[in-house]
Amino acid sequence: MEHEEILTIYEAGPDAVINLIEQLLATIAKLEERVKSLEERLNKNSRNSSKPPSTDVYASKNPRQKVGV
Repeated sequence: MEHEEILTIYEAGPDAVINLIEQLLATIAKLEERVKSLEERLNKNSRNSSKPPSTDVYASKNPRQKVGV
């Protein structure tokens, strides 16, 4: 949102400013819920969910090195 847009809303009066703030707060709440959901999904692995071990992203701290052919 550009400076001019914000100024236009401000000049429209208190109700317009309140409406904008309510919209922004609703957007923030949705984003916070999405972040929480994504963090929960990221923290799941085969030990704390029903996912098979093969789906663990970082299953081994020491990955196997391929032997050259």
